[in-house]
Amino acid sequence: MKRIATLLLAAAFVFGTVAAGSAAEFKTTGQFDFGFQWTDNTGFQDAKKSGNSEDDFDVRQRVRVQTVITASENVSGTLFFEIGETVWGQAGGAAGGPANIGQGAGGALGTDGVNVETRRAYIDFTVPNTELKVRMGLQGLALPSAVAGNPVMDDDVAAIVASYAFNDMFSLTGFWARPADTNGGDDTGTGTNLNDEFDMAGLVLGVKGDGYTFNPYFSYAWIGKDVDATADDLTAWWAGAAFELTMFDPIVFSADAIYGDTDGGDVEANDATGWFLTGKLSYKMDMFTPGVIAWYATGEDDDATDGSERLPVISPAGFAPTSFGFDGAAGILDGAILSATGTGTWGVALVAEDIQFIENVSHVVRVAYIKGTNDEKSGVAFGNLTEEDSAWEVNFDTNYQIYENLSAAIELGWVKLDLDESVWGAADDTDDAWKAGVNLTYSF
Repeated sequence: MKRIATLLLAAAFVFGTVAAGSAAEFKTTGQFDFGFQWTDNTGFQDAKKSGNSEDDFDVRQRVRVQTVITASENVSGTLFFEIGETVWGQAGGAAGGPANIGQGAGGALGTDGVNVETRRAYIDFTVPNTELKVRMGLQGLALPSAVAGNPVMDDDVAAIVASYAFNDMFSLTGFWARPADTNGGDDTGTGTNLNDEFDMAGLVLGVKGDGYTFNPYFSYAWIGKDVDATADDLTAWWAGAAFELTMFDPIVFSADAIYGDTDGGDVEANDATGWFLTGKLSYKMDMFTPGVIAWYATGEDDDATDGSERLPVISPAGFAPTSFGFDGAAGILDGAILSATGTGTWGVALVAEDIQFIENVSHVVRVAYIKGTNDEKSGVAFGNLTEEDSAWEVNFDTNYQIYENLSAAIELGWVKLDLDESVWGAADDTDDAWKAGVNLTYSF
């Protein structure tokens, strides 16, 4: 009897060891963001001029939770969920749908919003007997940038990304993504074959040397005419490069260059061709890091029938030289009141970063001058700058690392818009835009 008990105990130990060895490892990280902000005249016209009411102060929050499920060093899966942005006091919900259901729902009395979003869901694996790494699923995908973000593509999308490191110096990444498929089934029920897919693919070469990095890339897109109900199928391509030089540290130079072209088929008005250049030079000092950022992006000409002369973009976000006029705001604070992409503008920003007088408290000061590159007769909508228009922006941003996992970003911003009366008529009488905000972030 003792022998049988011993054998059963040994078997239980063996099977328990196997089960434990095959168990997946879970690691959860995330962020709670709380944004308290006061803004005024973000449309550059006060309530009296615009005819719209102003709601200057709001509080909002966002929760992001990411869990990585690792089976082995070769296979893992990631789930990334998000709640918000939820505005305090607002029931929210999808437009036209029931309250408290949908993105951002649940901020009003009683809360109980049905509002959990799947932000990302993907697996990572290594192809057997190789160093080829593959990521497949809903994921973040951004084209390279070394200065202030890539305005063409920086968003979440369904994609397959494969990367291979040849050695410590050279690597290659390829991807295929599907931003849109308006009718995913084989049977459309219309009796016609719809060209309703939007696919894109690309290659990124990684070069990392002693004191420099260089990332040239190429991307191509196919856009069916039924995606946006255009008259013809569209194709588009982008070629660019991101470069950073650190070998002369404390002097650091970085630059981005992008050229893009969209072929609208038989409809010339759907064509688009444009380019974008940006660079940054900084010098690290003991007390702070002074620097300058400059950019130039092509704008529209005076003939709308020949298509657009601005850089075509996929996801209108990502360019962040400043924190109010452009897309560089911390956390969930407001920004990009001039542009999210920088297309149709040029500008210069003087920057003082890493200013520190008190431990765990740092400051950034930016002063930027922005001017339009769109022709004054291009007919662009209000909010786009022509060659006769300009803007000034000042940021004073502070980061306070309260604890290891708790930080506060305090942002003060001012933008003054100067529009030409001969282009905009009475609308040239603009009001200055202001922002004062605090973003509290708990990271775990």
